[in-house]
Amino acid sequence: MFALTFDDGPGPSTEALLDVLLAFGVPATFFLLGRNVEEAPWCGDPGRARAIAQRARSEGQVLGNHTYSHLRPDRWREFAADVRRGEAVLRLLRSGPIPFRLPYGIQRVAGGFPLGSAGDQMDPRLSVIASMGMTHQHWTSDFDDWTLGPADGPLLAQRMAAHVEQCAGAGMDAVLDLHDSGTGSSFGYERPATVVGVKLLLEEARRRGWETFAVGHP
Repeated sequence: MFALTFDDGPGPSTEALLDVLLAFGVPATFFLLGRNVEEAPWCGDPGRARAIAQRARSEGQVLGNHTYSHLRPDRWREFAADVRRGEAVLRLLRSGPIPFRLPYGIQRVAGGFPLGSAGDQMDPRLSVIASMGMTHQHWTSDFDDWTLGPADGPLLAQRMAAHVEQCAGAGMDAVLDLHDSGTGSSFGYERPATVVGVKLLLEEARRRGWETFAVGHP
């Protein structure tokens, strides 16, 4: 079994991914950036961004919180406010418990957390979200798909399929970390290789009889 998860959306590739997921009847989890919904710098149309998120929800996809601004780990003192701001955007789109994913995943941060015994841990944001009663939904592999060119979809699909096999060999289900948009960095917002890679992976999964699940599904 494997789970598809997408970070940083919504964005210009989200609708195409939703089309693929709908065609295969596969659930996934979209960890949204509040800024990409509320301000929509990737398209300049917050109404469109909200409609895409609502479409995902109506089609049974899980919407999660990826914070509002995607702050870097060393800005952990600002982190709680950014998490709450991102959650406020999600509350307009869905009810119930909201799964959460740390931007950049778990990272080592110079200086650590200077409050009590938690100072030895690698990422001070873990203490921040613990204080908020939250947990981080991690992955078994991140495929750096934001760095791929438009023609790299088949390569991405091969890498994902190989990882699913590796996890199965270790007695684990795979949780694939992909990206359906961006944060405004030099890599931009479009993720065409991700769309093609997911389609090819799901075709391979159908041939092999692999099953899928959605992280954070209630």
